[in-house]
Amino acid sequence: MQKELLSAYIDGEQVSAELTEKLCQDAELQQSWASFHTIRAVMRQETEVLLGADFTAKMEKLIEAEEIKVASPVVSQPSPEEVEKLPFMQKFKSLFAPLAQVAVAASVCLVAVLGTQSLMTAKNDVPTNVDTPVLQTLPFNNLVQEVSYNAPVKDVITPEQLEQKNKRIGAMLQNYEVQRRLYSDSMILNPQQSSQK
Repeated sequence: MQKELLSAYIDGEQVSAELTEKLCQDAELQQSWASFHTIRAVMRQETEVLLGADFTAKMEKLIEAEEIKVASPVVSQPSPEEVEKLPFMQKFKSLFAPLAQVAVAASVCLVAVLGTQSLMTAKNDVPTNVDTPVLQTLPFNNLVQEVSYNAPVKDVITPEQLEQKNKRIGAMLQNYEVQRRLYSDSMILNPQQSSQK
């Protein structure tokens, strides 16, 4: 706490006669005072001779005199093949495989349940109209409409053509009925001739 007050005192804050008197009597505070002033001088770049002219040479000698220690690994890392052979890994694999299967099954079930619930809520949110038929077979205007509105005019049957077709079909049916009656009458009249054939 005193060093914080001392730092503030150096900056011109919290100047008090009591702290000045303590500073004059305490050797430790005087040492801190000198250190703080040195730090301040270096930070403000007020002095160039702080480190001395031979600082670089001294540091070079210290680095050369320092003992170099090369760290050698005590235990090498095992290879992947060696790791697989460890009993722990074999137990881990034997436990991990069923757990993975259970996790996959649980996630599939979760997706199915959430999907079903969201589908059911979506169906419940949609209003249902009982009056609307599911399949509407008659058009809105109760008239049969053409399948294609882009049909060529030459393929469209006119009412006159439709009447002619109906007349031809009627004539064919009459002709068939006449032939059937004649043939059935001839079979009744000549039953022996037809059995001999």
